[in-house]
Amino acid sequence: CQIMSKGVVAVLGPSASPASNSIISNICGEKEVPYVKVAPEDILKVQFPRFTTLDMRPTNTDISLAVAGLLTFFNSTTACLICAQADCLLNLEQLLRQFLISKETLSVRMLDDSQDPTPLLKEIRDDKTATIIVDANATMSHNHLGTELPPSGRPAYSSPHRPKRHGHMQDDASVANNKRRGVEPLALKASELGMLSVYYTYIFTSLEFPLLRLDDVADKRVNIIGFSVFNKTHPFFQDFVLSLNRSWQENCDHAPFAGTPLSSALLFDAVYAVVAAVQELNRSQNVGATQLSCKSSKIWEHGTSLMNYLRMVELEGLTGHIEFNSKGQRSNYALRIMQNSKDGLRQHLQTLRWSRAVISTQLAPVANNNPQKRRERQVEEERETGKGEMRKEDKRMTGRK
Repeated sequence: CQIMSKGVVAVLGPSASPASNSIISNICGEKEVPYVKVAPEDILKVQFPRFTTLDMRPTNTDISLAVAGLLTFFNSTTACLICAQADCLLNLEQLLRQFLISKETLSVRMLDDSQDPTPLLKEIRDDKTATIIVDANATMSHNHLGTELPPSGRPAYSSPHRPKRHGHMQDDASVANNKRRGVEPLALKASELGMLSVYYTYIFTSLEFPLLRLDDVADKRVNIIGFSVFNKTHPFFQDFVLSLNRSWQENCDHAPFAGTPLSSALLFDAVYAVVAAVQELNRSQNVGATQLSCKSSKIWEHGTSLMNYLRMVELEGLTGHIEFNSKGQRSNYALRIMQNSKDGLRQHLQTLRWSRAVISTQLAPVANNNPQKRRERQVEEERETGKGEMRKEDKRMTGRK
């Protein structure tokens, strides 16, 4: 409400507070001010939104479909899902539903309060489950992979513009160290249990997979897969990373810069989309911000028009193609599937194009796995079931629903 009183054309964010999404959405809906959300998807959705919210992040449904596609690619009939938080089952609901109607088996295991993966890994090893799906946020993924958090106890990419806090630095470090006692890195324990061999495949659902440090397992033959939406070929991408790095060095000199946080790139693209929509709307209307009060019934007169233009936005941003469907969700974007290697993360040239999302995969051949034959088998199944029409286009396999 304080922001509204100053006059705005759109509200962007928050970057990491899903619980406040519904509140902000309701206020923006009452005032008819566009709301562009960059935080993770809120489980508690507004059932009857008066004003559509635009979501910059891929939906949980898209992530579920991407994981299911990977399981099909690797011909995994048995898999295990490791959940770091209770909302994991709700976030991946679409994935769980697919197992209810198939012959494949998915076991679900929850990490306990100590966040020690040893008991779970032993159970998975004894069950001879080769495919392991890990659903955890970026911070937990760092812990499980054995990487060190900065002294503040937060990942180095949590807030590139956070100011120095000399007085509370030691207190934060103590709290973080206490929380991390008993936390056994997943990679370390998996190595001790012989679970970093070519037999295993780990799939991380976090969209910030490129920020995870996999140096400790670079020489291993284990297959580690994750997702990314970054468009590193964008002309502004390198300058954007350099700007964040400089800002981090100036304000947070207690830890090295870990890389580009997804929330920062999404905010950049959100501003880009709003500016593009306002420029188009200005061709027919003289758009100006109006001071609004939550205590009055006054609405922003240009809000509905601007939202209509935002729904028609099509541009290329730091997180790929920006376009929204009728529900305000991202559509026709590239969800890149990354794979670890000795030379860092790799990405494939093979692309699947769907009506909801574009999934590009790069999966290097692994032992006892023939991607070409499996892909041909999958294409044949889709033809028989009528799920998609496949065709070759610029040496890429392209299918459209």
